[in-house]
Amino acid sequence: MRLTQASPFSRQIRGTALVMVLWVVAGLSLTVLAGTRAISAHAKLAAIQIDRQRAEATLDGAIAIMSQQLRANADAGKSYKIYDVTMGGAQVTVEVTPSKGLVDPNVASDELMQGLLQLIGGMPPGEAIAMGSRIKDWIDPDDLPGGVGGAESAQYRAAAWPSLPRNAGLQDSSELLSVLGMTPEIYEKLQPFLGINGHQRLDIGSAPGMLIDRLTARPGIGAQIHASPPEQREAVSSPLTSMPYFNSRPSEADRTVRLIASLTSASGLTWQRLVWVDRSERPDTLTPWTTLVVDPTRRSSAVAQE
Repeated sequence: MRLTQASPFSRQIRGTALVMVLWVVAGLSLTVLAGTRAISAHAKLAAIQIDRQRAEATLDGAIAIMSQQLRANADAGKSYKIYDVTMGGAQVTVEVTPSKGLVDPNVASDELMQGLLQLIGGMPPGEAIAMGSRIKDWIDPDDLPGGVGGAESAQYRAAAWPSLPRNAGLQDSSELLSVLGMTPEIYEKLQPFLGINGHQRLDIGSAPGMLIDRLTARPGIGAQIHASPPEQREAVSSPLTSMPYFNSRPSEADRTVRLIASLTSASGLTWQRLVWVDRSERPDTLTPWTTLVVDPTRRSSAVAQE
């Protein structure tokens, strides 16, 4: 047998080929890994979507039961309350808030609007006053800035703001995002406590406990008010009704209520559904109540107000 020694050039070719093979193998491995991850991600998304659909059916069922109770029992919607509803083995929490317990930016008193912006939105006092003026200017029919820091069309154009004052009442609270200086971060804090109801001040028995706590700087007082028996509730809340945020006397029961249904699924995800309901029936509805607004079912990390 004759042995020959490989030339340096041959060894270089073999080394280059080996490197190329290793690169190809590495590339294929990365492709397989990426494909596996993509399949896993799609599988997770599909599982979440299925979980959402199941949760939505359960939440809608609990909302329908709660709406039926509100229709049958007028006292059930007179004040803020959290109910537990069992649906198909799942425990659903339904938060019932009469509209008079929420802040209506269209007609809210200056004190209430500024308190909301400062104590809930986290704005400094001066900025809260200016934002309150701008909200009023957004709504009023004239084009003259009012109050401290108000803004009309000229100020919006000077700031290159993407919208101009509507000069009409808000039809939905989300329109506040168009007001000069309003940010999504501030609005996100305010949104759970906003509604369109025509009341200048809050009915303390209808307001969410967290809103009462923040406006009064007394943590836990909201839960104490709502947990008190009806005959004792006025005595507990009366010291607070002297504040400029609340009505001194409870008003009549609202026709419209906000329902927020929440559940935690077997997979550990928390889902939430928000619905506005008018307790009266209309000719074009198929139920004894009228559903006004239905938000999409969303994942939520929020805990119950109380």
